Amino acid sequence: MLQIRTGMEEHLPVEVYASPKYDWFQMDEIRKGLKSGVDIEKYASPDIPFDVMRQIREGLEEGIDLSQAKNFKAGVLKELRIATRKKIDISQYIWQGYDEEQLEEIRIALENRIDIDPYISVDKRGAVIREIALGLAENLDVSCYSDEKMNWRQMRQIRIGLEKRLDVTAYKNALYSWQQMREIRLGLENGLDISKYNSFLYTASEMERRRLKLMDEAIQTAEEEKTEYNDFVLIVSSDEMEAHIVVSEVGIKIQKEYILNALQNQNIVYGIDEAMLDDIENNGANNEIIKIAQGTPATTGNDGWYEYLFDPDIKATPIILEDGAVDYQHVKWFEMVKAGQTVAYYHPAEPGKDGTKVTGEVIPGARGKEKPAIKGSGIKYHPTEFAYVAAVDGKIDAGDGRIDISEVLQLDDVTRSTGNVYFNGSIYVRGTIGDGVEVKAEKDILVDGFTESAALDAGGNIILKKGNNAGGRGYIRAGGNVIGRFFENTRVTAGGSIKADYCLKCIIRAENSIEIMNTNGMLAGGMIFAGERIECYSLGNAAGLATKVTVDRKKEQEAEMAKLEQKQKEIDKELQLLQNAYTDFQRKFTPEERNNNQMYIKLESAIYTKENEKKEVAEAQADLQEKMQRNRIAKVIAKGPVYESVLVNVNGAQWRSKRISNITLKDSDNKIFIYRNY
Repeated sequence: MLQIRTGMEEHLPVEVYASPKYDWFQMDEIRKGLKSGVDIEKYASPDIPFDVMRQIREGLEEGIDLSQAKNFKAGVLKELRIATRKKIDISQYIWQGYDEEQLEEIRIALENRIDIDPYISVDKRGAVIREIALGLAENLDVSCYSDEKMNWRQMRQIRIGLEKRLDVTAYKNALYSWQQMREIRLGLENGLDISKYNSFLYTASEMERRRLKLMDEAIQTAEEEKTEYNDFVLIVSSDEMEAHIVVSEVGIKIQKEYILNALQNQNIVYGIDEAMLDDIENNGANNEIIKIAQGTPATTGNDGWYEYLFDPDIKATPIILEDGAVDYQHVKWFEMVKAGQTVAYYHPAEPGKDGTKVTGEVIPGARGKEKPAIKGSGIKYHPTEFAYVAAVDGKIDAGDGRIDISEVLQLDDVTRSTGNVYFNGSIYVRGTIGDGVEVKAEKDILVDGFTESAALDAGGNIILKKGNNAGGRGYIRAGGNVIGRFFENTRVTAGGSIKADYCLKCIIRAENSIEIMNTNGMLAGGMIFAGERIECYSLGNAAGLATKVTVDRKKEQEAEMAKLEQKQKEIDKELQLLQNAYTDFQRKFTPEERNNNQMYIKLESAIYTKENEKKEVAEAQADLQEKMQRNRIAKVIAKGPVYESVLVNVNGAQWRSKRISNITLKDSDNKIFIYRNY
């Protein structure tokens, strides 16, 4: 009744579904389809479960017809829908019988261009496929753990160990539970002697107890050992690295043999200062406290490091010359490599030198810390040579522990006669881009010549060495930064920052900053928006061209933070329910019974997925909090004249310009404050 009443309120033809042969879930899907205007005949049947209806409906709303696959389960249809939307073909895996959990992980791997096929089979659970894909994405030797005898949690412990360059052979055995593996891995990370607890006879809890005890022993310090003799007291330091004597009086002579016998009684055999003992015997003690033995400390070896065989620090930004002009031509914008070319070597951490205590006990030298494995795309890792090799010809980028090589399509000119260009790597146009064409790249777009009223769309950066005049028709959109000599009568959108010599009559939006780099650079006309900062020489022009400038993401970011906080609450609630069920299983069943129970296994996987979601949301909150902090110091800087007819908005506070120069505009308590630049 509720579905029928709601449909009538929405002025929909409810007679289509107002029948007792439909349950209310099915009615809901038909009503939503009617509301969105899709062809409900493709799924409005009592024989089709509501969740399958939902996937067909959502597919139709996205322009995808799944009605021919209505016999598949809803979860499979969902993955097919998402994959089709993202232009990924998973049909072969569906026909092979992979379930929805497996298909999701396969789809994600294919999205990231990971060759997962050699390592998967229908009998491998989705969580197992995920661990293999994560390892392949980080260039790890997944053959170390793609073992059918291991569950996904065991695989995860080995994968983490490989990421941290640990010797996983110490626990790469399916007979260890994942909890035991974890204890051994943590011991290796802390440089402990794992041989003291890595026996199969110990439970994970006992391993943890012994590991923590070893850590305590490593940091605890014992009291100095004191032994009294005639005329002196022998003191051995708590770490057994030094031995001293405290004589009864300065100047007293003590036989060398007597002191040596005392040292021998206390097992002091290394680093004895024979010359000092001779001096005490012949000339007397020259001080009350005298060091007579010194151990040799162990050293830590050099940490692992990467040697790059290319320039990893390309700035990709124009050069400001002494006269204030900006050079776009003599800048190294990117570097190209060939398939098979070695791009980096890893130099493993070196072992340290052993030390010796005064008791003669050897102190093992600590090995330096290993660097995490490089992540990325378009590269292959050769573990025997510690070398990273380009897998494709293309443009190489480095940063944040990654190396990415994207294929580059190189063209002379792009015009109506050559047609539109779509490429899943980067595009380099040596000539010009003419009117009315589309150029879309998954990575970057670099153009040596002019661009006219074209549509440029890049997932990465867009760099126009000579600039763009679109005549009010074209647009430029980049997921990263946009850099060009000038922009006139165009729309520019950047997920990062925008840099130019001047902008005239444009609609510009940058998530970060807009910088007019030329010392005489102008920003005039149109609508200009930045999330953090706008900086130019002159703002507006003498002709009074209407210019609206906004630096404001406050409300938008506050709304986004509220959504993240709500999502975190929902995840916490769901995670609590899963963990309660998980605890209930552990209480009611033995480990052997649990590990063969499919519901228990699914609970484990679901908890892991939710924990990852929670971590991702927390990271998003931290990132947004940092952006909000930067937003609090939002400002507009004009180093030259500010003309009339300029409207400035900073975090909601407005200021209509008057003729003034060399100022910075900031907000405080919803008012604009003007500061002189010095």
